[in-house]
Amino acid sequence: MMAIRVMIVDDEQPAREELAFMLGEIAGVEVIGEAASGMEAVKKAKDQKPDLLFLDIQLPDLTGLQVAEILNEFDFPIQVVFLTAYDHFAIEAFKLRAFHYVLKPYDSEDLQEVFENYANRLKENHLKTEQTKTKLAIETENGITYLSPKEIYFIEKQGREVIIHTKTEKLKALFTLSELLDKLERFGFFRTHKSYLVNLEHIKELRTWFNGSYNLIMNDQTHSEVPVSRNYVKSLREKVEL
Repeated sequence: MMAIRVMIVDDEQPAREELAFMLGEIAGVEVIGEAASGMEAVKKAKDQKPDLLFLDIQLPDLTGLQVAEILNEFDFPIQVVFLTAYDHFAIEAFKLRAFHYVLKPYDSEDLQEVFENYANRLKENHLKTEQTKTKLAIETENGITYLSPKEIYFIEKQGREVIIHTKTEKLKALFTLSELLDKLERFGFFRTHKSYLVNLEHIKELRTWFNGSYNLIMNDQTHSEVPVSRNYVKSLREKVEL
């Protein structure tokens, strides 16, 4: 993971140095610059594009709140963390969509919380981006076929080939089973066997087989049978049954 790039804005040099030291103790954080005034902060932020800007509210020219208003007009995102000795500024800070605020004197746990929250937001944004991708692309002789995950009943590996089964047809896929599981697990796909993935929405019945293993009966036109290794039976039932 790339370092989180931060800039510190405070008109008092000792305060900047103290915060820079404390931020430098946090893994994955890189202090890329400092500024002593609001206008200097705007210029440097535009040039260096930090991920997070630690911004003192009381500055000699612009206030931190005014700086934040200007940053909101930039065509790239900068998350603002306000620095203040007075928590009554928090309401105004959050009206300006501030990411966080930290009270002086600084506390290492409060600073750590800022970056934990930032990492969580990055994960949420990544997940939202991934959730907009809803079609699996299958290369065919004539081009690319797009399948919605709900159209897929199960996937099997036959020798070196990976076959995708829909309700009525079979398609060869240029993916490994592991790659397909990474793409489809969030859509309710489950690995039942080293050679099979199933869409849990399309299973009809679980039948005992032998030696602790089972077969799934799928809800496709031919009621296909899919093996379930005994190591997967418990996890499968936990996912499917109320």
